[in-house]
Amino acid sequence: MEKRLVLSFSDGDDILEGVRQAAAEHDVDFAKFHSANGCIKDFQIISDDYRDISSIADDYLVDKIAGRIMKQKDAHKINLHFTLVKKASGKTTPISGELRKGIVSGDLTIVLTLSDMKNIIH
Repeated sequence: MEKRLVLSFSDGDDILEGVRQAAAEHDVDFAKFHSANGCIKDFQIISDDYRDISSIADDYLVDKIAGRIMKQKDAHKINLHFTLVKKASGKTTPISGELRKGIVSGDLTIVLTLSDMKNIIH
């Protein structure tokens, strides 16, 4: 049976730090990012074509989320990939890549699908 963990963030929260804290608090062995709803600002992303992209002033809607969390020794490795669309624009080219830094704008909810590595590896 799949288990889900819902993470709720408020305006100004650091996304990666919040995910890291939640993974430690819930002793996550392995998780996949399932879905997200909300906005981010003040972010840095390494795009799919290896460009550094950042935004400070504008809010971006999270269109898609992917990635995983893996426990390695006493730390969690987070690979978080977003596709973002500028909130204030009707037509815009999405930004897609690995999140290096991101601050929540308003509210953000992220849903993780949890796996117990002990049950996967025999």
